[in-house]
Amino acid sequence: MWSGHIGYMRESYGPGWALVGDAGYFKDPISAHGLTDAMRDAELLARAVLDGWRDGASLDALAGYQETRDRISGDLFGITDRIASQRWDDAEISELLIRLSASMQSEVELLSSFTAEALS
Repeated sequence: MWSGHIGYMRESYGPGWALVGDAGYFKDPISAHGLTDAMRDAELLARAVLDGWRDGASLDALAGYQETRDRISGDLFGITDRIASQRWDDAEISELLIRLSASMQSEVELLSSFTAEALS
């Protein structure tokens, strides 16, 4: 039995670089959420870059990107690690899947709250 690998997060930015999705962290693929993570992070990063540009190319905006990414991903990481461990019973897996869905819902709510940015 293969029980997966424990997830981890990397620092997601520095002067002249930033990471999104799998480049920024590893989460066991059992959640089937990788493309969503990448697209979510790309949106969060694009917004942070625009905010930083407006503030005179400040890296503070990228710190905000990392904080948001980590906050949103925290529950998903813990739940995914627990599911991937395969050390649960029928009652627990049911609860874990409900929690996984709820974690994804809060992510959807955040992304749905964004309005389109006008480029000028």
